[in-house]
Amino acid sequence: MSFEAKHTQHVAKCPLCGAPHHYVEVKFPIENDRGGWEVACHVCGKPFTISLRNPEESRARNFNILRRFDDDIGGYSGSAPPATEVAEHSLDMNENKLRYDYSRSPIYRCTQSGIDLEKAALGQLESHLAAIHDQFYNARNYILANHAPELDNVVVTVPVPCQCGSPHKAVFYFRLFLNDTPAPSASEMLLATVDGASLEDELTGIHSKSFLMDALQKLIARWRLKFDQIVIASPFIAHQYMSKEEKLEVWEWLLGILDPQRTLFITRSNSYKDYKTALMDSGLDHDMLASFGLESRIIGVGTRKQDFHAKVYIGVGEPCEIFSGSANLVSGKSLENASFSTVDSGRVDARYLKPLGVVLPPAPARACSHLGIKQKDGVWIANIEEGASPL
Repeated sequence: MSFEAKHTQHVAKCPLCGAPHHYVEVKFPIENDRGGWEVACHVCGKPFTISLRNPEESRARNFNILRRFDDDIGGYSGSAPPATEVAEHSLDMNENKLRYDYSRSPIYRCTQSGIDLEKAALGQLESHLAAIHDQFYNARNYILANHAPELDNVVVTVPVPCQCGSPHKAVFYFRLFLNDTPAPSASEMLLATVDGASLEDELTGIHSKSFLMDALQKLIARWRLKFDQIVIASPFIAHQYMSKEEKLEVWEWLLGILDPQRTLFITRSNSYKDYKTALMDSGLDHDMLASFGLESRIIGVGTRKQDFHAKVYIGVGEPCEIFSGSANLVSGKSLENASFSTVDSGRVDARYLKPLGVVLPPAPARACSHLGIKQKDGVWIANIEEGASPL
């Protein structure tokens, strides 16, 4: 018998307005309290109750618990109605699956020697990893013990030697968690950039669909650190000759690498319909998931536009970075044209977003600082640095 507590995800609908409320119920292997919470609906504001095990140890996600009650100690004496639609689940349709594949399609090459700087950068990161981890753990302990500004990311700058003779610097990052989560391995960190490389030279030209999809994933890793928002505009996802299972795999890849809070996704209505049909055939009803707040948030707020054939992907900032071409969002051997450019935000708005009928919503707030780890005079140091990103 396992003596560890079990944590299960639940969602309960407000009985008055139907808004979903997510929470984690804790169940112990031997003895459990029965009771519940009186909560305030995060949409209509009215109170209702949720019955659950161990109301003291279980936790709510993004809604307020007004009071806890134990069935063995008086139970609930109020008049708020109970939630009757409750589901236990293990789904995370918004799980972050973004990874950087250092073995495929390098987009950072030295402009002088032509060598792959991604593998060289990863090798340098691995060789210094013990010192970097030490600095991270020391800095995290300091942050936990002292008043520190809000921080989202840990940004690691690594020197990269090259046969060209000029020094390069690679910037890696990972999410900062102020708990006992261990520091990631080198391959689990995301590469945001390597100086001395030209994305315009490397990406502009004729490439296979597979190379372009690999490049897009690497650009998204870059943009998620560098920019506040990303625009993904493509009329078609996958292609018509793929099975529903294959189409769903493409959708799951795409949705898994995007940040739902910072992405504006534009495609045709039929593409959304294909996704929902493929999801249904896999045993998941999108409308049912949406009613419990379990759907992909990117799909939930995506923009539908029929009369366009453009494929364009934008890291939105000042200036913006644009990756565009002829390829739909699918891998394959066939050749497509592509281009990469840096353009000021006013021109992006006038030449790209306005023709698509798109008005970007305000960008969600980002942390005003990040934890930077780098070498100084041969010694690794960690400091809280201004800005959500050094890029």
